[in-house]
Formats: sequence, structure tokens, C-alpha cells
Amino acid sequence: MKGIDISSYQQNVDFVKVKNSGIEIVYIKATEGITYNNPLLESQYNGAMEAGLKIGFYHYVKANDPILEAKHFLSAIAGLSADCKYVIDVEEASERTTTQISSNVRLFANYLISNGKEVCIYTNDNFYSTYIDNSVKNIPLWVAHYGVAKPDAINYIGFQYSSSGIVNGINGPVDLDEFKSAIFIGPSSPINLVVQSFQHAINLVGLREKNGNMLVDDGIKCTYTNEVIAKVLVNKGAHNELVRWIQQRLVSLGFSVGKPGSDSYFGPNTLLAVKKFQVSRGLKQDGIVGLLTITQLLK
Repeated sequence: MKGIDISSYQQNVDFVKVKNSGIEIVYIKATEGITYNNPLLESQYNGAMEAGLKIGFYHYVKANDPILEAKHFLSAIAGLSADCKYVIDVEEASERTTTQISSNVRLFANYLISNGKEVCIYTNDNFYSTYIDNSVKNIPLWVAHYGVAKPDAINYIGFQYSSSGIVNGINGPVDLDEFKSAIFIGPSSPINLVVQSFQHAINLVGLREKNGNMLVDDGIKCTYTNEVIAKVLVNKGAHNELVRWIQQRLVSLGFSVGKPGSDSYFGPNTLLAVKKFQVSRGLKQDGIVGLLTITQLLK
């Protein structure tokens, strides 16, 4: 499906002409960082709606607290209907490490997911391969790469192939995209993205279901996933991607794991956060993440 993405750079858009030119999907920039709002957001949204285009929103990530950025994004689009997944646009390293960037993306995504939003990452091929690690590569990808027939990334649901497209109804250049149907928000999707990210973390640490197979990252809490949940036992001193998932989930639920953030190390701050979470859910306050605690974290 043909699509475009626009921001305040595209002014006085004639969305009827845009649709008549064959465009089906329009992504609108909503916010950036923790203070910027697209001043044309409402008018662009209304114009696209009236023309009958499918609509999505994206947020341009900066090097701030990811939860504050996510809250800013949701606040700006409150009351606006979306047909497409909510996009986290991450393109700037800002002297951060791959782990720091990916952790922030994960926290941003988890906050949106906890608010009932289906999410997608937007970035370019080079950034994706350099700065995005496995902790977030289970999130659907919309990838940019110009001058090629296909991007380097294998699994993607959106492909931005030009930043200098010409579309009737728009003055000046505009980004051009090809989207797969997976870009749309499912009306009653059985996929639980919290469960999906847990399955991904489980596979990274090597836990397997009873037949010795990896879990399918499908977001469905089935028998096989429940078998692995029953095997989980994580406590202080552990250092792996499952700990990172636990930390990210705790933070998204409002329990701080300390200044280092989601560093994949189960230290004193994470222990304290686990205990506080257990108390909040009426569980035994032992600081051990086992069956009952994981079950609550997955809710």
C-alpha cells in the first residue's frame, strides 16, 4: 500500500488530491522530545480524515526520559483516532550507547503498550543495525533506505524508499513509503505485546518449553509459554536479558530500578523494586521473580 509521512514542513496539503493520486496511508508527526508539538497536527488530521485516508501518528525521540516523551506523545494525540500503529521514530544516537538507546525505546514502547497502543519503530537501515539491539527487535519495523529496491532489514512492515517524492496535493518534496497490511491496528488482535517481549527475552536466555523448543514470539500466552513461565526463577545477582525485561516492565508499571536503568543486572535497586511490586500485588515480599511474580508482571 502506498503511503506518505508528513510534518509541519508540509503546509496547505490538499488531502483529496493526495488520495486521488493513489496514496492510501498518511503518517502525521505529532510530537518530538518532551516539549514540541506539530502546530499543524489537528488540521492535518482533520484533512486526512475528511479525505478518507488511513492515519497514523509518530513521535520523534530525543535523549530524554522515555516515559516523559511517551506521555507527551499520548497527550498530544488524545482524542484522535488512528488506523495504523503508533510509531517511535528513533534516529539520533546523541552520544548514547546501543544499550541505552534500545533500553529507552523499549521503555517508550512498553509505556504505550500499557496504555493499549500497538507500536512500531521507525529508523533507517544503518541505525537499526548499529544502535538497535535484540531487546527491541521484536517490535515491528518501518525502515528507511533510499535508492534501493529493498532495505537491508529482512522483517519490516513499512519501507520508506524516498525523501524527495512528488505527490499531487503537496507543495514540495515528501517522504514516500510502501506499507504492508501489518501496519494497521488490529480490531481485536490476539497478540499481547507485553507477552511477545517476554517470549523474546526468554528465547535470548535459553529457556525452552518441555520439548526443548524455543517459544514463538507471537504474543499469545499459550501452553508452551506457560510451561516456560513455570521455570522462571530470577533473583539478586542475575545478569541477562530476562533481567532487562523485568526491569523494563517494572519501570513501565511505575517502579524505579534506580539510576543505571534497565542494565540487565539484578542489583540492590532492582531487588527493592521487585519487593515493592510484590507488595503492591499481594505477593510474598521475597525479591525473587518466580511464577507468581512473572504472572503479575505480564498483566
